Amino acid sequence: MKGFGLALVLSAALTACFVGAPGAAAAQHRDYDCADFATQAEAEEYLLPGDPYNLDGDNDGVACEDNPCPCSYTAGGGGGGGGGGNTTVEAAPAPPPKPPKLNKAVARSAALAKARLYNHRNRLISPVSFQGCHRTSRQKVHCTFHGRGLTKTLRSSCEIRVVVSGEGSNADAKLRATCRSERLLYLTFARAIPAIRLAGEELARRGVAIVVTERINDLEIEATLEWQRTTKVKEECGARFIARLNSLDELLVSNEPAACAPEFVPPG
Repeated sequence: MKGFGLALVLSAALTACFVGAPGAAAAQHRDYDCADFATQAEAEEYLLPGDPYNLDGDNDGVACEDNPCPCSYTAGGGGGGGGGGNTTVEAAPAPPPKPPKLNKAVARSAALAKARLYNHRNRLISPVSFQGCHRTSRQKVHCTFHGRGLTKTLRSSCEIRVVVSGEGSNADAKLRATCRSERLLYLTFARAIPAIRLAGEELARRGVAIVVTERINDLEIEATLEWQRTTKVKEECGARFIARLNSLDELLVSNEPAACAPEFVPPG
């Protein structure tokens, strides 16, 4: 009877063992992924040695890094789990806001003021013409202008660029200009008269007096010269001289034949 009871107890124990085994095996072989955890800290608790659940995809010792905080990174990392306790890492502070974009209307006004000042100081060009502005970055705007100038002797052309930088309504303008000038053919009295006098002295072989000067056009100036000479009697002579520039900017002087007459002596 005792043997029968012992057999019954063993049978019941074996039956219980086999009945309980499937549930335990299912618990041991259950798979987890990051979607099973609401936070990173919760997933970190399941980061076991060897990372059996593959929660640390990049092997940096941190489980489910994309899960929302609260976060808890295991000291030692590497999927090793265990030991060292947990260290809570606070979220990084938000980056500072970007500086305000430079106002384009403000930049345009600053560029116009800079160009007018340049025009006022540079007498070789007439009032500059505005070509336009374009933005190159949040804090920088480039504006361009064109200037022309014309004098009797020079024709000038300037390409002007104004770089405006700043934030919001605060602007600082810097101007850069590239200019070229072309000399025009124009005969000045300062150049013509000495050449006419020299030609007159060569003709008269003595000093001469310039009586009248007059501009004919941009390239020609005339002058009347007088002098005295003595042959049998004293004579007064005069001639008309013309100085002109050719296409090579060379100065040429020509004259009409000299006319001489006896010196007038008022009656005594």
